[in-house]
Amino acid sequence: MALLVLAADHARAAGYAGITAATVDHGLRPEAATEALRVQRACEAMGVAHEILTWTPNASGHVGQERARIARHALLASWARRRGIAHVALGHTRDDRLETFLMRARQGSGWYGLAGPMPAAPCPAWPEGEGITLVRPLLAMGREDLRDELRSRRLPWIDDPSNANTRFERVRMRTLAAALSPQHRDRIIAIMNHLAILRTAVQAQAHALLAQLQPGTDNEQVIALGAKDQVGAEAWRRFIEAMVMTAGGGAGPPRADALARLVARISAADPDLARGVTLGGAIIRVRNGACLAFGNAPPRRGEPAPAATVWNRAGQLLAPADLALLTI
Repeated sequence: MALLVLAADHARAAGYAGITAATVDHGLRPEAATEALRVQRACEAMGVAHEILTWTPNASGHVGQERARIARHALLASWARRRGIAHVALGHTRDDRLETFLMRARQGSGWYGLAGPMPAAPCPAWPEGEGITLVRPLLAMGREDLRDELRSRRLPWIDDPSNANTRFERVRMRTLAAALSPQHRDRIIAIMNHLAILRTAVQAQAHALLAQLQPGTDNEQVIALGAKDQVGAEAWRRFIEAMVMTAGGGAGPPRADALARLVARISAADPDLARGVTLGGAIIRVRNGACLAFGNAPPRRGEPAPAATVWNRAGQLLAPADLALLTI
C-alpha cells in the first residue's frame, strides 16, 4: 500500500501518464480475494488502473513460499508483457534486506548472495520475464517508516497472517532481526551496502565481456579464452553463469557446484571440452583450443525442440544496478 501511494505521488510529480498496479491472489487463504478487492477499491480512489491476478496451484498438498514466489513472478511478468510494461516495482524494504542477509548467512551463502536484493534486477521468471526489470525503490526505508507514512495519510493496510507464521524461515529471521540492537542492524546494512558495491563492480566487469562475443556455428556465441585474463575470477564465473542461463534458456542459474566444476575445467584447459559438456540446457565447447563457445544443447529423445535462444538475455542478467536507492 505504501509503494502504491508513493508511486502514484511520484508519477504525478514527474509528469508520467500514470502507473498501473497488480495484486496477486495466490488462492491460499479465503480472505485473500476480499483483500485484493480492497486494494482494487483503493486504486480506483487514486485513479490507478489495477488488475487482480489469481493463481491456481496445479497440484494438491502443501504449497511452500518458494513455489508461491515463482508463481507470483510468472503472473506479474505475463501481466506486464500484456500491457507493454518494462519495469515492475516491488515493495521490499530495509527490513527485508536484513532478513535476507540472516537467511543467506545461515544457509552458507557467499559474499555475492549476502549483498541481498538489489535495487534493480532482471525478472526471475523465464521466458515470461524477457525484457522486464524488477525495481525496488523502498530498500532504504523500514516497514515502520512506511506504516508511519500511511498513518499520516489516514490510509489502512492489510497484515498478511503468514508473516507471523514461524514455520516459515523468513518469519523466524524476522524475529531474530527484531532482537538485534539498532547498532547491529545498521552494521549489517553497512556490510550489505559494501557487498552491493562489490557485486555491481563484478557485474560491470562481466557485462563488458559481452562486447567480445562473436557468432559461431550452430547458433553459438563464441569468446576468446584469453578473455578470462582480462577480468577477476568472480567476474569470469558470473559471465559463464549468465551465458549458460542464456544459451540453455533455464529460469534459474545452474547448481553452484556444477558451475564451479565447469569453470575449473575451462581454466585447466581440459581437452575433453573440445567434445562439449552440457549444463543447464546449454552446451559449452572449446573450439580449436582458443575459443569458448556457448550453444543450446540438443533436446533428448522425446523432448520438444528448444525455443529460440534470446542472446540479449545475458546483458539483462549482468546489467549493473544503480545503487542510489540503497541510501535514499
